[in-house]
Amino acid sequence: MSEMTRDYLLGVVRDVWSERDPVPDGLVARMQAVLATEDTDLDYELMMLVERSQELAGARGSTAYTLQFRHQDMSLLVRAATAEDETGSSRLDGWLAPAVSMRVRATRIEPATLKSNGTPPAAAEEWEVQIDERGRFEFHELPPGLFRLWLTPQDDAGLSQFATPAFEI
Repeated sequence: MSEMTRDYLLGVVRDVWSERDPVPDGLVARMQAVLATEDTDLDYELMMLVERSQELAGARGSTAYTLQFRHQDMSLLVRAATAEDETGSSRLDGWLAPAVSMRVRATRIEPATLKSNGTPPAAAEEWEVQIDERGRFEFHELPPGLFRLWLTPQDDAGLSQFATPAFEI
């Protein structure tokens, strides 16, 4: 029996992966459409999924994931948790480092209604909170959907408004 090469083993894994867990139909086109609607002038640089978990909270469970966004020298960490009960309500907790006086607006959007520059239409649902002195904020009982966070400085500290890419809760 001959020795299996690294390339051969990776080919076997790729074939099994393609057969057992193929890319969903239309996923590439949907992702290209979302990226095409993003406003490249807002200078958000990075979005990455940090963690996804399922947690039990008493008799009810929840699904949670964490996203990290970067803009200039600021880092925004967001944790979204969705209740697994009949309400399906979500909680969004966030931390901005370094802590800066800002307002955070969560806007619920539909991908088909985004304007070409990425801003939501005037009829979008919105919630707004203030970041506290520790850089923390939270939104309670958000409905499921596609959201974007808009951070606006409260004083003239040389900071510009920025927004996250759209993400789903």
